[in-house]
Amino acid sequence: MRKETRIKQTEKMIYTAMDNLFKNQSELNLDQFIIVVLEVLMLLEREEYLKNHEGKEDSANGSYPRSFKSLSKNGMQINIPRSRDGRFKPLVLELIKQQKEHVNDLALLLYRKGMSSRDVSHIIKDFFGESISRDTVNNLADSFQEIRQKWENRQLDAYYKVIYCDALFVTLRRGNSYSKEAVYVMYGVKEDNTRELLLLEVNPSESSTVWGEYLEKLRKRGVEQIDLIVADGLRYFAEEAKKYYPEADIQRCVVHFQRYIMNKIRPKDKKEFALDLKHVFNNFDITSTKSKALDKIKQLKNKWGSMYGKVLEALSEERIQDYLTYIEYPVEVRRSIYTTNSIENLNRQIRKVIKTKISFECENNLLNLAYMVIKDFEVNSWQKYPVHNFKFWPRFTQSS
Repeated sequence: MRKETRIKQTEKMIYTAMDNLFKNQSELNLDQFIIVVLEVLMLLEREEYLKNHEGKEDSANGSYPRSFKSLSKNGMQINIPRSRDGRFKPLVLELIKQQKEHVNDLALLLYRKGMSSRDVSHIIKDFFGESISRDTVNNLADSFQEIRQKWENRQLDAYYKVIYCDALFVTLRRGNSYSKEAVYVMYGVKEDNTRELLLLEVNPSESSTVWGEYLEKLRKRGVEQIDLIVADGLRYFAEEAKKYYPEADIQRCVVHFQRYIMNKIRPKDKKEFALDLKHVFNNFDITSTKSKALDKIKQLKNKWGSMYGKVLEALSEERIQDYLTYIEYPVEVRRSIYTTNSIENLNRQIRKVIKTKISFECENNLLNLAYMVIKDFEVNSWQKYPVHNFKFWPRFTQSS
């Protein structure tokens, strides 16, 4: 008999037995009632099992004791019936195991959605009457560590149209002290226009050197060609990236750059200056060119140079090149690549969850939770909704 059929039959026996036993529940305490229910169900199941195995030289063979955790105290002993050849396995135990797994799945889901381990423990207690410790909740999250580590070492595609790089800062414990550390996140757009998480790492600080080390990791995991790397304006990032992907274009985040400039402008000038600065980077129509963008920068300097000459040095022709790379790509994809906003949307999802944790006791706890959040986001968003505007992406070759 198939296992699924036996489970359905066992469930029917549960309802019948429960109906009969509830009539006598007043004569039993909770643990006695549970023991009687389970033992009767397993005896009925063994009887049904032996009926279906007539002529196969199997018979009842007593029982053996086994301890289980109960709802009201640490444990109770139940007699498990067995058959002569030892093949009979009560599916009642399987149902109990499944129920426990459902509770664990719910606990992990709540934790992944941003609840603290303390809150998860309280909710499970309120809804199921069964305690689940904070340590158990954390251990369930730790179960993802092996999965994450396998993911970290898997081979990647040889080609990505674009990868986005960004870091967020989270409080982490090392030794006896707590400090904000950088969580490095990279994701890429594949040839089929779906998005994929490529890298998730923790380092005490963010630096171009560390980004270079992580790009080298991508190379070792099989990534041979990246057309474009989008990142913020971290100093020397481009030089580090070019060491490992010399053919890749670099696009620095325009939104970050505009914020940097605006923070140096007097409040009374901000509104007008912001409009002029926005005009410089508004290059999203088919007639826009890098040359025209540089002309707009000259106009900005002519207007504001006497007041903010030092600030506008950041827009020198040499320093601004990596902020204008997007103009060389089709208009359909420019808004998707001129900023790191798309990866920052992902980072917001991570922050939303980790803000309930205050701090993390070790690096793996942080990475495990961040990995779960990102994989949920990947399944529910990236895999469902490819970035269709990337169908206009020009397919470069290494020699182009």
